[in-house]
Amino acid sequence: MEKIGWGRFYGIGTGPGDPGLLTLRAAEVLRRVEVIFAAAARDNQSFSGGVVSALGGCRAERRSLPFTMAKNMADREEQWCRNAAAVTRELRQGRDCAFVTIGDPLLYSTFTYLMREVAELLPGVEIETVPGIMAFQDLAARFNLPTVEDRESLVIVPAWGRDDRFREKLAAADTVVLMKTSSDRAGLLAELEAAGFKGEIIYGARLGQEQETLCRGGGEIMAVEEQYLSLVIAKRSPERQAVGEKQKLKAKEA
Repeated sequence: MEKIGWGRFYGIGTGPGDPGLLTLRAAEVLRRVEVIFAAAARDNQSFSGGVVSALGGCRAERRSLPFTMAKNMADREEQWCRNAAAVTRELRQGRDCAFVTIGDPLLYSTFTYLMREVAELLPGVEIETVPGIMAFQDLAARFNLPTVEDRESLVIVPAWGRDDRFREKLAAADTVVLMKTSSDRAGLLAELEAAGFKGEIIYGARLGQEQETLCRGGGEIMAVEEQYLSLVIAKRSPERQAVGEKQKLKAKEA
């Protein structure tokens, strides 16, 4: 059977950007594999690759894979196939390979497309996903903001393509995470207000990196520059304040 001698393929979540949030399992695998693939960013720099560069003891060969965001799905699929072919060439030679991605490999990640194509080209290949900390978890932690409690519900929604389905998701959530809020921020805030989100609202961009931005409240959010790697967490109930905010209020009262 041709499978004998194939390498194993790993999808590695590197977290939101801070190398300190890389999991022990991810570090173990990255130090052991022979080839590490990463998606090339818009400026030809890989955010996930930057996290790997900060990891000591990683001696793997590094490769960049381009991923197009073309509106034509056929163009995207063609790029996925080319990238999968590059990975499978290494796997066929018995080399263990990893594809690194910011956040988690199975949530709004290019790894999911690559994984399917690799599995189709090499049926039976061993694939392991190593989960990563999501940006919204990091952002909530910065403000000590409980995302959900008791019977509350959390919804993660891409900020683009706002339509009736988008509004239905907002209507069903107690807390909403809006991913990639790089455009029409005023429109997004208006949508949240119309959906009844009157509680906490926090914003983060390029978390864990030198250019990171953190702010809370609609006014502060509107004042900062729009960035690609950004997100918003909004809570419906004004009674659910962040712990840090409560401490500030108590200090003022004292």
